[in-house]
Amino acid sequence: MVFRSPVLNLALTSDLPSTANQEVFDFMRSGNPHPRIAWVPPFTEMGHKLFPASQELFRTYGFSNLEYCDIDDEQKEEQLAHLDQYDIIYLTGGDPIGFRSNILRVGLAGKLRQYLTTSRMIVAASGGSMQLTKNLSVFRLLNVALDEVFENRSEYEALGVVDYEILPHLNRFEPPFLEIVRRYSEDVDYDVIGLVNGAAVLHRSSDNYRCVGKATRFHKGVMTPIDTAA
Repeated sequence: MVFRSPVLNLALTSDLPSTANQEVFDFMRSGNPHPRIAWVPPFTEMGHKLFPASQELFRTYGFSNLEYCDIDDEQKEEQLAHLDQYDIIYLTGGDPIGFRSNILRVGLAGKLRQYLTTSRMIVAASGGSMQLTKNLSVFRLLNVALDEVFENRSEYEALGVVDYEILPHLNRFEPPFLEIVRRYSEDVDYDVIGLVNGAAVLHRSSDNYRCVGKATRFHKGVMTPIDTAA
């Protein structure tokens, strides 16, 4: 079931902040010009490795209040219980299937849905963005045959906050893989939105969204550029 909310502050990006997008940064400041941000990676080892550089990069764009939030080996129950104290939850990139596993293990799925009902914001990148969508199966197409992906799709359902799947880093893929994604889209009941690095989907409600940067829609076997605002 898709999560529905009349107000939904959500930015799903391909690789923010690695590729800057001023419109997304302005979106992030719309509730608080100096937001407190919970930085959530999928894995502890990866998080410790990447957090200092991410912290510095966010700081260069004016976001200086970034706090590490572990959901793997070093999770802090008190921090996870008080996510409503943050203006923004940021989900990093990383293996989306492992990310999903840790989100479910620590009970973060329900917390993220509840958080969104408070008018606060979730911003995500790459594998983090995929967590808010219908399913993670488009990621599995990288290494698993199309028929097998369809056989096991129900095992890879995501949080269902939005009614589509996301393919980040669209600019990195060669035409043969995009053809597999197109074929995949023939047999799913919703869009797959491909985002090049620097692009994003911005939501103000479950059904009201717009793309910024270069994006492509895969729908019922048809691949079409999306008119965007940036």
